[in-house]
Parts: sequence; structure tokens; C-alpha cells
Amino acid sequence: MAKLSFLNSFMEMNEIQDNMNLKICNIKELSKKIIHSNPIYLFKSDARKKEFIIKFHKTRDIMKNERFCNLYLENKGLCVPKIVSYSKSSRPYIIMEKINGKEPSKRDIPKRIKDLARVHVESLRDANLNSKMLKITNTDRIRNLEKNIRILQSNPFVKEDDINKFISLVDICKKIDYGLWGQCFCFNDFFINNSIKSGGKVYYFDFEKAVVASPFVDVGCMIIDYPEKYSEIKSLYIKNITKLIKENQPNLGFFIDFGVCEKIIEDAAFLSNDSIKKTKSNSYCKKLAKRKIESVSFVFNNLKNSFMGEK
Repeated sequence: MAKLSFLNSFMEMNEIQDNMNLKICNIKELSKKIIHSNPIYLFKSDARKKEFIIKFHKTRDIMKNERFCNLYLENKGLCVPKIVSYSKSSRPYIIMEKINGKEPSKRDIPKRIKDLARVHVESLRDANLNSKMLKITNTDRIRNLEKNIRILQSNPFVKEDDINKFISLVDICKKIDYGLWGQCFCFNDFFINNSIKSGGKVYYFDFEKAVVASPFVDVGCMIIDYPEKYSEIKSLYIKNITKLIKENQPNLGFFIDFGVCEKIIEDAAFLSNDSIKKTKSNSYCKKLAKRKIESVSFVFNNLKNSFMGEK
């Protein structure tokens, strides 16, 4: 009953029940074990055997972006949870069918990369995407890098040598020209925990961070999840992109390395930011940030060597 009361503090339960034409029951929170997330709940209905997920969003625009991306990716042939209802109320939410399955394994890396490359390439031909989603420019990237580096400077577990590497990344970012790759659909959060394998298929969810931008932080997410698979992931992605575009893309390796470094700085800054409420202690999160940075530190060296070689 306490959990039901918690939901009532955000909105009337009658609205949810009316939208779905059913009576909901057996509500439980799903976000307790997650370091940080929007309020997410699992519930059943008394009229259907299926389980549903209700996810609350901070703003209507964020909810609209997630809903648009769900439909967009479904049209691109990706498996996504079915949205059965949504609300633009003061506490916006989306209700989806729950996908029963398990987290994809390393064996699913080729499938996930194939899906990723297809979405990236096909979105290059979508002239309407800019009017539907937030676009991140290179100026935005530089500003975000500088902000995240300032946060990491407050983390006592991050080495000064790493901070210096991060700062050098800003200079590299100022000189990067992504060309048409700056017009891609970018998941911007393509970590393993935002996918699930069910019935031999990989389903994708949680698109509220998705933007129009260069897409290589998506590959970066996969490498951060599996740093020991760095060469395989990088090679497979380049192979898939080249096959789809049918021409060599000489800068892809460099762009991917930059995407790894850019994403680990953002992820570590989130973990190091004491102002963001999390279910884990600030000390735990800062130590986790340090371990994540160390796991991909070799990519910073690769990127520096590549950049120096091109100058």
C-alpha cells in the first residue's frame, strides 16, 4: 500500500487505469538497485496476464523524445517494448509491456553492433530527424566536456595524469570535423543495461538521452561495458559501416576512440557528481568512476598517438 501511496503523490491512479481501461495491482518499484534512474515501476492488471512497466519522466519533452525514438527505431527494424499508453500530465509517463528475458551476453555483441550500424547509416538519410530531436553540436560537446572535467577534478580518486588527458581531449574536440556523421541518430546511452534478450531477439529501451549528433559514443558505451573486447567491437563496427555505405571511411577508428573517451568522461562525471541523488554512496560512486576510467585508459593513449600522427 505504501508504494501505491507513493505513486498517488505524483498522479491519480484513476488516470492510469482509465488510460489502459483496466485496474492495476501488484505494483513494485524497479529502480532500487540502480545507481540513479527515473522512478520506474512494474505492475500487473486484474484483467490481463501481462506485466507492464510505467516509467515517469522529468519533463514532457523528455517523455516525447523517448516515445518518438521508440517508434522511430521500431520502424528501422529494431525490437523495442510496445508502448501501450502515455501521459502528458504534470508528471509525464510512458507505460510499456514488460519484456521477459535476460541481459545480452558477449555472444550478442555482433548482433548489437549490426543493429547499431544500421540505425546510424539509415539515419544519415533522414532529413526530418533534426526537427524531431535535440541536435548536439561540436560547441555543445566542448562545453559538456569542460563541465564534466570540472566535476572530475573534485573526485579525489581520479589521478592528476588522467585529468590532464581529459583536458587535452578538449583541444582535440575543437579540431574534429565529423562531416555528415554529425547528423546521425545517437542513442547516447547504448550501455548493456538498456537492452534485454528475449526469444532469441535483442530488445532496446531507455531512449530519453537520444540526440542527433555524431554517433560514436554509442560504440564507446559498448567498449566501456567490454573493454577487453575493444579491438573486436571497433573492427566489427567499421566492417558493418563500410558494408552499408560501400566505401572506405578512413577516420572511423579515430572517431570511435574519441567516442570512448568522451563517454567515459561523461559517465565518470555523473558518478562523481555529489549533487545527483543516487542509491549508492558518493564514495562508492567515485571509486567506481575511477575503476571505469582505468579500464579504458589505453584508449586515451591510442587517441593521443592517432591525433599526433595526423598533425
